[in-house]
Amino acid sequence: MTLAPFSLKTALTALLLAAAPVFLIGQGAPMTSTLSRSEEEHALIATLQSATSAPHNKVVACHRLAIIGTKAAVPALAALLSDEKLAHMARHALEPMPDPAAAAALRDALGKVQGKLLVGVINSIGFRRDASATAALAGLLAGPDESVTAAAAAALGRMGSVDAAKKLQSSLGGATGALRIVFADASLTCAEALVAARQRSEAAPIFDRLHAPEFPDYIRTAAMCGAITAREADGIPLLVKQLKGQDAAMLAAAWRAARELAGASVTTALASELGKLPSEKQVLLIQVLGDRGDKDALPAILDATKSGAPAVRVAAIQALPRVDDGSSSLPVLLRAVTAAQTPAESEAAIAGLSQVGGADTNSKILATLPSVAPALRVKLIGVLGARRADNARGELLKLAAGAEAEVSKAAFRALAQVARPADVAELIRLSLASRDDAVKVPADLAVFAASMKIEPAGKRAEPVLSAYRAATDTSAKLALLRPLGAIVKATGGSPQVFDTVKLALNDGEARVRVAALRCLADWPDASAASLMLEIFTRNEEPAQREPALRGGTRMAAKVAEGRDPTQLDFLAWFSQANQAVRTTEEKLIIVSGLGSVKQIEGLQLLLPYLDDPSVKTEAALAVVQIAPALAATKHAATVKAVLEKIAAATSDADVRRQAGKAAKSIQSKKKK
Repeated sequence: MTLAPFSLKTALTALLLAAAPVFLIGQGAPMTSTLSRSEEEHALIATLQSATSAPHNKVVACHRLAIIGTKAAVPALAALLSDEKLAHMARHALEPMPDPAAAAALRDALGKVQGKLLVGVINSIGFRRDASATAALAGLLAGPDESVTAAAAAALGRMGSVDAAKKLQSSLGGATGALRIVFADASLTCAEALVAARQRSEAAPIFDRLHAPEFPDYIRTAAMCGAITAREADGIPLLVKQLKGQDAAMLAAAWRAARELAGASVTTALASELGKLPSEKQVLLIQVLGDRGDKDALPAILDATKSGAPAVRVAAIQALPRVDDGSSSLPVLLRAVTAAQTPAESEAAIAGLSQVGGADTNSKILATLPSVAPALRVKLIGVLGARRADNARGELLKLAAGAEAEVSKAAFRALAQVARPADVAELIRLSLASRDDAVKVPADLAVFAASMKIEPAGKRAEPVLSAYRAATDTSAKLALLRPLGAIVKATGGSPQVFDTVKLALNDGEARVRVAALRCLADWPDASAASLMLEIFTRNEEPAQREPALRGGTRMAAKVAEGRDPTQLDFLAWFSQANQAVRTTEEKLIIVSGLGSVKQIEGLQLLLPYLDDPSVKTEAALAVVQIAPALAATKHAATVKAVLEKIAAATSDADVRRQAGKAAKSIQSKKKK
């Protein structure tokens, strides 16, 4: 007898129980077991047989017996199959037991229980795929209880045997109404199981019967697909016939079978039908051929790229990379890019070029660039980037230096994907040479991306830093500070970079000073926090105050939260910054940072903001954020009073709720 795998519920239970200590469930409290499995099983059986054992203990015993139970436990479990409260758990234990005695107990129960209990026993037999129960289950197919009949049919379907199939087919012939669908569904399950057991010839006639129009489409579709695939290569004529028909359910079955049926002969047969179908079916068939990925479909797909409706040509172009290694499809794709009849064909060809193989594909794409219009050149350059075309680096560098802005931008974007560390110096030179602001963004990206490939990571900023030190004009300095800041933010900054950028804060050009400040404000650790505080407190320019405060607050908050080991007196930092805030935006920044200061000083700095209409809601949220850290300290009463004030006075319902909840939490802890 072959056992079905565990059900999901059984498997989860087994995992949970196997991971936990073993318990013996007796008439008293559970106790950790030091017994052998045999001794433990004996104790569990005693629990099941005890008249005074609590139902819960019997449930737990069944759970455990599902894992360790043997033939010895079967009688005790079988006795529970007629118990309405425990039958389910008894079956749960019997279902996975490999011993034939468990199957025999379930079969024996078929004549002893009724109604829902009988349905449950039938389901367990079906779960076990107990072929010995076939005759008994067949005897229930004509009974008066339709729920029992349906369960018996489903169980026979799970058997997946020729005998079970015959019983179901016999009952199907005389069934009417809902039961006819039940028998058809079970027959379909049985036929699919026969195919899985390599009994295809026995399954095919069942599928043939079930795709008749009298059955629901979901059964017909699955049955027709089964009828085709069960016959393997001999099912090709049936497949082709359905492709030519107009029955939606049969067409759905044909498309599914066309993907599932293996073999070059299937591909050849499908491809030969391509030109005989209407356009809408040609599109679907080309998609199927593409999904099959069989090179035998290549000639038909190549033909479809040249003729037929536009949608057919687009589908054929899209399928080419999936059925060819590039030798045949590359010329077609390149031609479609440059001479397509519709924009959709050109777009499909460009997408295909990103996927097609072939050792010389990149070179041929490069060779095409000079002969196409700038708009197409831009797209082909994007293809080279997507293909990570290393051999295109030299040509891309030339294109990046060109006068055509869109082509230059595309080249820089592609270089961001393919450039090597050795290209950083040239990328910097090209970036500095560009006078088009629209080109500078992708140029910055290319410099950054190539620099990020330098190893070790500590040296990634060096080429840009060297170029900055040599720069003399404002545009060059600005062009270098942008990628330099990005590199530092991503990998960390060195003292050399810090000192150089700090000097730039004194540059004669305001734009350079702001760019340098933004670079330092993004510094990954708190090294620049004191400098940011100094700039914020001594500067009158809004363009410098806001980034300095925002960056410094972020750094001080990281130290306050313990996420940055940099030595910084963050309490003093927040206190000094707090004295210098002026605008609502600056207040919001400082209040947000104070939420990270989980000390009474942070709360004290926040108190005045609770009465400031412009930021009182944000201040209240910051207090709620701080409160849990102070709830068990000597300041608990103070914190609780502030929270109660917020809960009573704020107009924001969500803040009111959070503050009230936090206040009650402190009260609860105080009582404990």
